[in-house]
Amino acid sequence: MLQRFEMPNAFLAVMLLTVVTTLAGCGGAEEGKKKAEVTITITHNGSPVTEGDVRLMMSGKGEGAMGTLNESGQVELQEVVLGNYSVSVTPPEGTPDNPIPKKEYPNIPKQYRTLQESPLKAEVKAGTNEFTFDLK
Repeated sequence: MLQRFEMPNAFLAVMLLTVVTTLAGCGGAEEGKKKAEVTITITHNGSPVTEGDVRLMMSGKGEGAMGTLNESGQVELQEVVLGNYSVSVTPPEGTPDNPIPKKEYPNIPKQYRTLQESPLKAEVKAGTNEFTFDLK
């Protein structure tokens, strides 16, 4: 007696098994990393920079964080992986739905706008971290 092999059911079983095992592996490495809160204050010659974005990037690790400056010149970042970061400050970019008019931002000198050229560095340690950078 021949048994009939149902291809659609076997295919679905294999696909379901693949999806379940793939999802089981997602997030495991991220969960084990220690993280901290970071508050960064950006000033220009002592005055708060109230428009712009702050980016942190850990060289070679692919870890990073980004936030938008508030009216006090601060950005608060949650769950930043511990480590050494390069920091850049860029003019606000806006979105397609909320474009920002092009203008000069003399309070964000060009040397701070790229992670490769910015001299700003931050070492994020366990606990709460506060950094203040005065752009000149």
